[in-house]
Amino acid sequence: MPTVTYTGSLYTKACRVPGLPDWQRGRPVEMSQELLNEWRHTLKGSFVIKGDEGVHADLGADGIPDSAWTKAKITEWLTGQGVHVGGGFKTKMTLLDMVEGVLNPAPVAEPVVEEAPVEEPAEEVVETETETIGDDE
Repeated sequence: MPTVTYTGSLYTKACRVPGLPDWQRGRPVEMSQELLNEWRHTLKGSFVIKGDEGVHADLGADGIPDSAWTKAKITEWLTGQGVHVGGGFKTKMTLLDMVEGVLNPAPVAEPVVEEAPVEEPAEEVVETETETIGDDE
């Protein structure tokens, strides 16, 4: 949960966020991420924000990471899909390429197993001569 601390020159400052007391210099105040995102525009300059996840937007509104997602949210989604993101620096484009790989995996060539032809026993056709009795011409 994010904490906001007022660091201005005044000891107290009026808080514009409904339901929260006035800001006191140096006293951290916890607030939900949603509340912080709503009132972020009023917290410029004399405020220190810790634990902020940033504003999260989903352009497609489909729950699939896109360019509006933060790197942390994309990494969280990939981990939830069972993908090991690994250490080291990853750009947002690298992470989005990994998302693309999860959504559209490369086709796997399945080995073709050829069955040996089955030889069926040939039936022997026996021709017999039959004599006809009757008119001989």
